[in-house]
Amino acid sequence: MKLKLENIKKSYGAFTLNADLELKEGEFHTFLGPSGCGKTTLLRIIAGFTAPDSGRIYLDGKDITEMPSEKRNISIVFQDYALFPNMTVAKNISYGPETRHWPKERIESRTKELLEAIALPGYGKRKPDTLSGGEKQRVALARAIAVNPALLLLDEPLSAADEKLKGVLKAQILETHRKNHLTTIYVTHDQEEAMTISDRISVFRRGNIECTGTPQEIYFQPRTLYTAKFIGQSNILKGKVISAGDMVEVECQGQIFKVQNRSYRYSAGDQVILFFRPECCTAAQGNGENIIKGKIADRTFYGSRYTCSVNTDCGIIKVYDTYPFKLRSAGCQLAVRPENIILFQ
Repeated sequence: MKLKLENIKKSYGAFTLNADLELKEGEFHTFLGPSGCGKTTLLRIIAGFTAPDSGRIYLDGKDITEMPSEKRNISIVFQDYALFPNMTVAKNISYGPETRHWPKERIESRTKELLEAIALPGYGKRKPDTLSGGEKQRVALARAIAVNPALLLLDEPLSAADEKLKGVLKAQILETHRKNHLTTIYVTHDQEEAMTISDRISVFRRGNIECTGTPQEIYFQPRTLYTAKFIGQSNILKGKVISAGDMVEVECQGQIFKVQNRSYRYSAGDQVILFFRPECCTAAQGNGENIIKGKIADRTFYGSRYTCSVNTDCGIIKVYDTYPFKLRSAGCQLAVRPENIILFQ
């Protein structure tokens, strides 16, 4: 099902949520941002638990803004899973179909199918308090999709899981999403989760959707400085435009950078900010464009690579290196390609 949010607004005191967004059918879309930025508020508005102050919600072209939550055919998995403690695993899963008065045979068949899908075929008679955290999460997911929802909402479902379990549960969520071709919205503050699980990501900031794009677009071509700083590690330098055209030349503490012009809005004298990722900065030899000289201040080990902080005339630049080291502590040269630098004003 397609989802369209049109001019959604919701205020709580000084906080105001504003949202315009469209989701494609079968898309896995993540709301990413820090606590208090409006992610869960918007999720609750979509689910029908919270009414917007204004704006409209369309699901597959139908206006559901005023529709009660129980009639929207939208399922949600909460952060704490919210399983019914007095019901067995099977009864938790079959709860939705039973409330919709499905035939008994269909309910039993669907429950059995889902128990096998979540790899818990012999757990139907057990109670939730006998399950591990990962098993509870899988049961909550099965209960959510039991009624074949038009839209699946996941509110930080992995926040309580350890790193090893997160990997297993992410795989389970993605398998469920793809197998059922569910349009899915996933809420998280974890950047790695968002980058590895999403078709597209909406980055939230203080009640607004800062930008929306694929993980690759969000990471390498962020449209706002906030997004550039918020996602991953970054190099941020201040500079001044000295010439503009197809290639912009920027002076930064005596260092000249050539930057591919993506907007043509720059003029000589403009104050700008240069942004590029550590992996876009490489060891260099000889002369060429955007050669930066410096000395390594420190190296931090991250398993498959090191993150190096390099002291240069234009500031500290972070760059990734692998052993045996290409960058030497006594002195090194870095290079960054013009197309890998983004300018912000």
